[in-house]
Amino acid sequence: MIDSDTLSTQYIIDVLSRLPLEPLEYCQRWVEIPSDERGYRKACVTALAEATGLSPRTVNDWGPNFERRPDHVLHVLRMADMLNQIRKIVLPPDYPQK
Repeated sequence: MIDSDTLSTQYIIDVLSRLPLEPLEYCQRWVEIPSDERGYRKACVTALAEATGLSPRTVNDWGPNFERRPDHVLHVLRMADMLNQIRKIVLPPDYPQK
């Protein structure tokens, strides 16, 4: 017999993995500098570049609110977000990140 909680958790993960994640949302979740502080945009560009594998210059060219980002980036960011969440839950705080 399959546990219904396991099925619902798997279903939620499958649904979430198909939802796009905008660059600003990704930054709100994973950039540790408050959005109103100096250096936030640069940290955001860096985080987005790391998550997507693109250069910071390319990410910076998406515009002030990243409105000119390619559509495929939304799904890459969702996957990066999910991976970050798993890391946060599973890995000990002193685990090497790089």
